[in-house]
Amino acid sequence: MSTTTKCSNCDKYIESSKFFLHERFCSKNVRKCSICKEPIQIEEYDEHKALDHPDIKCTFCQESFKNTEYDSHLKTCSKKLYECKYCGLFVSKNELKDHEYQCGSKTIKCEICGENVTKATLDLHLEYTCAKIQKDNKKDNINDINNSKKDLDTINDIINKNKNDKNQKKHKFENKKRKREKSNDDEYKEKKNKYKK
Repeated sequence: MSTTTKCSNCDKYIESSKFFLHERFCSKNVRKCSICKEPIQIEEYDEHKALDHPDIKCTFCQESFKNTEYDSHLKTCSKKLYECKYCGLFVSKNELKDHEYQCGSKTIKCEICGENVTKATLDLHLEYTCAKIQKDNKKDNINDINNSKKDLDTINDIINKNKNDKNQKKHKFENKKRKREKSNDDEYKEKKNKYKK
């Protein structure tokens, strides 16, 4: 029974009597992929990298990254879009702080008492200082309590409406993002088919 030795280049087990010849041939003609560690014929190496390990283009900053680097880049990409907590608009990470400061400073009319308040303080206003709610909360009779419940229902309706508006904007953005990614996938498949021919 013959013994075998593992080739360090292609990871195959070769009969010891043929190992010397195999090792010389393998070192000149086979290269291990730096990403998937598969042994690839040298003349097919570039094609393998292009088809199986293409650079991924960031959908936000348009820079290209290796498969292994892309996820970590996505966490820190300065042009990645985040949702403004006041208007629901998607803004890049490096502009979000300024946008939310300006957006939160804009005044809107309270739908319950009619007072002008900033977007940033609307929730606090509704909870603590809204004159109509405070006035209704001070009354003790059942009719006034029912009115307060109606006002709270109105507040909840306003908050839910704002959440729904934000969710609709978010879904529109995600749908556009999926379409962009699908078109990128289609381009990749076309390139892959081209290389196969």
